[in-house]
Amino acid sequence: MRRWWLWVLLAALAAGAFWFTHGFLSGPRYALYQIGKAIHDREPRLFLAYVDIDSILRGQKETFIDMVAPKGQDNERRSIVRGLAGAFMGAAVDQARYEVAKAVKDPERENLPSSWTLVFAANVTTNGNYALVVLSEPSEGRRLRMGMQKKEGGPWRVVSLDSRDLKTLAKEFLQDRFGLKIEVDERKQ
Repeated sequence: MRRWWLWVLLAALAAGAFWFTHGFLSGPRYALYQIGKAIHDREPRLFLAYVDIDSILRGQKETFIDMVAPKGQDNERRSIVRGLAGAFMGAAVDQARYEVAKAVKDPERENLPSSWTLVFAANVTTNGNYALVVLSEPSEGRRLRMGMQKKEGGPWRVVSLDSRDLKTLAKEFLQDRFGLKIEVDERKQ
């Protein structure tokens, strides 16, 4: 009689392990794991497989236009800036891919996180094929909000970054690295 319960317990554990593994491998946290692995192992091709630079930059286009030609001012200037941004978007995406690949591959980069860092540090909220990922460092007051999407038959990919978070992080980076003082609209986020 004891053996029967042992087999049932083993079958339940195996089924639980299967469903946990399946859930992890088909969810956005696995993509975060792969991004972390790519950063840690300095593999730009793996990084770019899970981060859609094209979608991210196209999502930042309006933010760029607002910086150069704010809403409510000269509409003609805004229209010219929009046209120029659209015309140079392809080249900007190619250059961004190159720079991201170079940064990921950089052998001099220190303080690399483990592959699991993003998985455990992220707060992930999933809604169908979309997910909101928030990476935050409360002690430093830093955060990065990312949008992820899973397309039919493909992996989860980062497709958007919150522009307010990017501005704040870029300001901090430029001040620390180059001593540049940048004004950023720091309204309540």
